[in-house]
Amino acid sequence: MKSYTSLIVVALLIASLSSCSKKPAHEVLKSSTVMVIEPGVSIGPIHSGMTMKQVVTELGEPNKNQDGILMYSNVSVFLTEDGFVAHVFCFDSSTNGVSTNASLGHTKEGIGIGSSRADVISAYGEPTATKHENVHKENEVLVYETIHLQFHIRDGKVYLIAVYFKK
Repeated sequence: MKSYTSLIVVALLIASLSSCSKKPAHEVLKSSTVMVIEPGVSIGPIHSGMTMKQVVTELGEPNKNQDGILMYSNVSVFLTEDGFVAHVFCFDSSTNGVSTNASLGHTKEGIGIGSSRADVISAYGEPTATKHENVHKENEVLVYETIHLQFHIRDGKVYLIAVYFKK
């Protein structure tokens, strides 16, 4: 009986130590470090040319990995068929309106989650294209093709920023 208890204690100790060696999910995303968005190049530590393994090393294990999309609390990383980062969505996951939390990401021009539509146009000019999302027709997408950037607007505020990496 005594050896059985010792075996359980050792197993629990090994399990707890091995879990400490792995970066917890979205540790980087919860830090006070602001995720700077560089259009067509990077969003926080995620940049063009990274593999899935490199993303997981930077951000930790995703909350969900589905069909080449690594889903974290406020960031989704979309992978190409050959496993490289294609684009990244930075978004507000709150259910009660649009956050103004700068740590969710912002550009060097200061545009981020919670910025107004007018602020986006002031910083980047008129978009290359404007479209409406299928699900919620009132949600507008400002597309800036030349800089590989999209701003999704709801109620006049940015709630999602999509960064498409240059090929």
